[in-house]
Amino acid sequence: MNWIEFIKTNWQYIVPVIGFLCAVFMYVAHDRKLKNLQIKQLKEEQDKKKQANIKCNAYRSKSNSIVKIINAGPSDASNVRVEIIDQDKLEGLIFFHGKWGPYDLINATNSVEDRIALCCGHTEHIKLKIVWDDDFSKNRETILNIQLS
Repeated sequence: MNWIEFIKTNWQYIVPVIGFLCAVFMYVAHDRKLKNLQIKQLKEEQDKKKQANIKCNAYRSKSNSIVKIINAGPSDASNVRVEIIDQDKLEGLIFFHGKWGPYDLINATNSVEDRIALCCGHTEHIKLKIVWDDDFSKNRETILNIQLS
C-alpha cells in the first residue's frame, strides 16, 4: 500500500489528528508569549521599585521663594547634584547659596529646600539640572523648569 492510498482511505482520521497537533502548537506558542510578557512586566515593576523619582516645586514665603526638591520614588536618591542652568542670565534673584547640593541622601518621599530672594522684575522660571544615583542606576538625570511663585 502506498502513501496516497493510505491517505485516501484514512483521511477521516488524519484530518482531526492534524487539527489537534495544530491546536497544541498554537497553545504552546501563545503560552510562551504570555510567559515572556509576564516576565517583562515583573522586571519593569522591580526596576521601578529601585528608582528614585526627583521632582521639584516652588512656593512663596514672604519675599522669598522656596524651591523644594522632592524624591517621589520608592527608592532613596544619593549623591544628588543640582545645577542651576544659565544662572548668570537670571534677573532679580538672589541665591542664598551660590551652589545647591550636593546632597548625600534624599530618602524616599522626603525633600530638601533652598531659598531664593525675589526682587522686583524677577525672572519667572528657573531651569534646574538634577543628577542622582539610586539602586537602579548611577548618574540618572532630569531637567526641570520651575515656576517661581
